[in-house]
Amino acid sequence: MGIFDFLTSILTGGATGLLGMIFTAVSRWAEARQRMAERAQDYEHELALQQLAMQTRGMELESEQAIADIEATQAMRTGSYDHDRGYGRASQWVVNILRLVRPMLTLGLIVLTGLIFFSLDNASQRQDVIEMVSYATTAAIVWWFGAREMERRK
Repeated sequence: MGIFDFLTSILTGGATGLLGMIFTAVSRWAEARQRMAERAQDYEHELALQQLAMQTRGMELESEQAIADIEATQAMRTGSYDHDRGYGRASQWVVNILRLVRPMLTLGLIVLTGLIFFSLDNASQRQDVIEMVSYATTAAIVWWFGAREMERRK
């Protein structure tokens, strides 16, 4: 074993060690990169799940609001009907008169709409007044007949 063999052994051993070190570093770098990619994928998945949860909660809130609106409307309608039924001990004549209030208001608004329409000459005034009275008439008719129809369906 000469000096040349000795130096060759040192150099090739060092080169092999250096190659091993480089290989280890590259392997660790590749593993770290893969872990980061997996972590990024996990974060994206978590973000998608959070967005779905927010959308679901938004839909739940909309449903809860719709239910609350329906319950409030039902409570108002029930209160209105209870008021109409809550005459206590009154003569039948008084009860009948009180039951005619809404139908008479409705009929009165229909007649008022017709009178105003045929009595005004100015088209601008006619249009303004007709819009206001038509709104009130339509609201009364829809409420009176629509509420009664819904009550029958129950």
